[in-house]
Amino acid sequence: MLTSAAAGRKGAGAARAAILRAARRLYVAHGASGVSARKIARELGCSPTAIYLYYRSIPDIIEHLRLEGHALLAARLRRVDPKLPALERVRAMGRAYWRFALEHRGYYALMFTLRAAETPRREAVQREMATLFILRDVVARGIETGELRRDLDSTVVTNVLWAKIHGVAALAVSGLLVQTAPGHHEEVLEAMLESVARWLEP
Repeated sequence: MLTSAAAGRKGAGAARAAILRAARRLYVAHGASGVSARKIARELGCSPTAIYLYYRSIPDIIEHLRLEGHALLAARLRRVDPKLPALERVRAMGRAYWRFALEHRGYYALMFTLRAAETPRREAVQREMATLFILRDVVARGIETGELRRDLDSTVVTNVLWAKIHGVAALAVSGLLVQTAPGHHEEVLEAMLESVARWLEP
């Protein structure tokens, strides 16, 4: 029971984690509309009102799940070998983004379609931008060292790269690439990355 876990900070942390796990299972199975205090409570064996001891609302829980997705994506991007040349790191990050989207479709949809209205926009954007800054730092360093074109602005480049990989990944996740390029998903990805590399080459 959540109420018995409420004693102490450690117990509260365990209760919050249990609520998120239950909400995550419900979201993966039924989408955002399938996450409710009643359903979470049923999974945890507590009353629906107990949920609100740990989270402000269901949108607040969804927001935490959304940010979990961004943390997972950030971890993928950070695992790209920092010793690779800048262009290869950009390519590798593009592939990592693509794989994340296909392997975590639920998170991916949540990350880019939903945001809790009660979360301050500036705060939400700052959290999301932390993931994008991982790519921006690679781009900025590549421009500084001359591995990438010095006449380009790192902020512009980063947003262009994000738009390109997000576009291809979103098409794949939605299933449209299955219809428009059956059997050629990887070729579409690699062609996009090649066009990016040619644009960025000094």
